[in-house]
Amino acid sequence: MSPAQAAERRASHQRVFTNAALVGVLSTAAKLAGAAKVVVTAHFFGAGDQLDAFVIAFLLPAFFTEIVAGAFSSSFIPAFIQVRSNQGEAAARMFARTGLALVLGAMLAVSLLLAASGRWLLPLLGSSFSSEKLRLTTSLLLVLILWLPLSACIAVWRAVLNAHNAFALAAAVPLTTPLATVVFLYAGANRWNVYTLCWGTLAGVAVETLILGWAVRRLGIPILPGWRGWTAEMSAIRRQYIPLLAGTMFAALCPLIDQAVAGSLGSGSVSVLAYGTKLGAVLAAVSATAIATAVLPEFSRLAAQHDWSHLRNSVRVHAAVIALLAVPGVAAMIWLSTPIVRTFFEGGAFDASATRVVSTVQQFALLEVPFAILFVFVGRLAVAVSATDVLIRASLVAVAATAVGDLVLARMMGIAGIPLAGALAQAMALACLIYFLYRREPRLFLLTDQPLG
Repeated sequence: MSPAQAAERRASHQRVFTNAALVGVLSTAAKLAGAAKVVVTAHFFGAGDQLDAFVIAFLLPAFFTEIVAGAFSSSFIPAFIQVRSNQGEAAARMFARTGLALVLGAMLAVSLLLAASGRWLLPLLGSSFSSEKLRLTTSLLLVLILWLPLSACIAVWRAVLNAHNAFALAAAVPLTTPLATVVFLYAGANRWNVYTLCWGTLAGVAVETLILGWAVRRLGIPILPGWRGWTAEMSAIRRQYIPLLAGTMFAALCPLIDQAVAGSLGSGSVSVLAYGTKLGAVLAAVSATAIATAVLPEFSRLAAQHDWSHLRNSVRVHAAVIALLAVPGVAAMIWLSTPIVRTFFEGGAFDASATRVVSTVQQFALLEVPFAILFVFVGRLAVAVSATDVLIRASLVAVAATAVGDLVLARMMGIAGIPLAGALAQAMALACLIYFLYRREPRLFLLTDQPLG
């Protein structure tokens, strides 16, 4: 390796780590605001029927936001960068408008579908809910559906900002939703009861949409959707997006399965699972978001240049750093699980008995974090080398293992068996993803630094 190549690799690693650190810090701030929202929610609602209803109502909009709008960003960014580089800024602006039209249309269709079918879907997720509790859940869902069209704008505009290396604002704006929810809880929880969580969520999402739209407009990109039809670039996105969408959908089924099994265990079980998995979800989401945002452009650039030697080195370095940071951090969190729950949740309607149950659930949920982070990391590598189809198979493994594990371990261990099943399922899915990627792109796993033809 020449000195120039070594310097380029060091600069590449530094660029990725710097961007990941920036996104990580801002995402941590957003997740800390989310944790504050959970603490305030616990004070007002505890672990009872009202919060159970909101958690189940929230699942379906969150599910479709993740699989339809969220998955689009990963396939959009490489294509947007390529259009801007090859065809100029005018073509990139139209490409962004076309992408927005596509996702917005999809989310409007999903909104209508959920509004029409929610009353039949919700009993499947809350199988132990009474008829009165199901009516409340359905009413909450109809309010939260308003979130879906806004999520399309958020996904596309955040992707545009990331493609322009405007990582800071894109990572910071999610602060608005938990902060708005906390304000609404203190201002109106006694008046609107659990509906306060819906109004706070919608207010925060609306503010986030306005901020992102303003930022994109400042880049000279129109914020109104437009449609040019299935251009070659849109067709390329479709080839990447459909497998990524399917993989994300299967992966997003796992929390739905968890909540459905928890809903069959009796009153309060859904809320206990939500509280107990919150810390692990925050750690995994912050780390995975930071890493995925930083590595995808870099991996895509190296793959486009066919610089397999540099790409292999980059993957090894970043994977080692992830493991060295994640494993000790998670071990410490598991050891401190009970004090964490007692400090942040106990009080008001959340009593000592709830602390004991939630801390046990949290310990098992934390086991999943290192596997979840590495799964996202390897998944972004698959996207960069146009091997998104392997994500479908790995995600199917995760869904099957989660379903079987939840049913078996929940029967043996109660509510704590669900997060343990999730950790085992995530480990299996990661192993399968690496194997499938090895079979698809063996040059990524060569031990030599010599590039393959």
